[in-house]
Amino acid sequence: MSGKLRQYPEVCARLQTYVRECVLPRYDAYDKAHSRSHILSVISQSMELYGRLVEKGERGPDGALLNPDMIYAIAAYHDIGVCEGREFHHLASGRMLEADTVLRQWFSQEQIRLMREAVEDHRSSNKSWPRSIYGRIVAEADKLIDFDTVFSRAILYARANYPELTDEEIFQKSYGHLLEKYGEGGYMRLQFSDSPNALRLAELREKLRDPELMRREFALFQVHPLEPFVPDGARVLLLGSFPPPHARWSMEFFYPNFQNDMWRIMGLLFYGDAGHFVMPGQKRFDYERVVEFCRREGIALYDAAYMVKRLRGNASDNFLKIIEPTDIPALLARMPSCRAVVSTGGKSAEQIASILDVPVPSVGGSVPFTISAPSATSTSGVSSRTVTFYRMPSSSRAYPLSLDRKAAAYARIFGL
Repeated sequence: MSGKLRQYPEVCARLQTYVRECVLPRYDAYDKAHSRSHILSVISQSMELYGRLVEKGERGPDGALLNPDMIYAIAAYHDIGVCEGREFHHLASGRMLEADTVLRQWFSQEQIRLMREAVEDHRSSNKSWPRSIYGRIVAEADKLIDFDTVFSRAILYARANYPELTDEEIFQKSYGHLLEKYGEGGYMRLQFSDSPNALRLAELREKLRDPELMRREFALFQVHPLEPFVPDGARVLLLGSFPPPHARWSMEFFYPNFQNDMWRIMGLLFYGDAGHFVMPGQKRFDYERVVEFCRREGIALYDAAYMVKRLRGNASDNFLKIIEPTDIPALLARMPSCRAVVSTGGKSAEQIASILDVPVPSVGGSVPFTISAPSATSTSGVSSRTVTFYRMPSSSRAYPLSLDRKAAAYARIFGL
């Protein structure tokens, strides 16, 4: 799912600004199944349904035309109450929407009541039908019936809430949840018979009938095995796509494949020796030396994806599907001194550009972007800084460029 925020011309611009600046950031602290990217997807689906219903002449409960501002706000708030627990989050979300007095500049008391009811009614496990068409819209949009999406969300939820479980137990819990919700006789119901979800649900149920297929699919999903490496005073953030399968690691750190040239590039740049970070006589990198170097030089590392699906089971970016992108703005918020974000491959460059909403630079090129963050010292309550996004040649040996020329390109980032 994309984490990119669209603008909707039919929705009040000031309302969209408020949601973007004051509502969506709250989801950044939630679990991956209720992240900002999920909310953006539900907003998109809700607005698509709005367009379909308007064409059919559907109206609201009072006989008036459907209100796109209400539909947008309902989608934006529908999971906001997850902070109080998943079980009753729909009720907490409705209460929090109603308590937000800022919304009263756009909506009447009656509209807010309808919006609260719609948020309360969105949950698939609710036994009663939504009380208005607004509830039906968000309930349908929240379904997002896509095999990779629903399976990955179930996996992420199980991993986040049951960290003690083995992979097999995570599979059983995730698969069991999908059967309970989407299987024949499951509690999920479509709100509109002509919804695009109807065909998707039929396709999903076909896969759910095959336990061995589900087990094979489960094995293709991978959550990032490392935490972001963010040293104090980090000034450069390197972002690849995703680590290779663990069997190819030569150390427990980023760029661990001995065939990857990242640490040879850094050796050439800083020490004039491509083998500086190689353990003498061994085909592995020196973990302690690499980490100490990154701390000293203020180099932070992570990847552009938090969760991926390996379509071929190998390390190639060509067969890597990004399921859950990294929240790069949130990562940069932890690095107030960072002035450079660096993609270390083509796929990561495309993903970073999409997240930051900037053009993809040419190899060796760059583009500036602005990041904002809350500030207690700023009169506006927000501080901004300009960061440069660099696209570097891939450190993979498959990339057709000599080691010396790769190092020369990376030298630009460090002013060497």
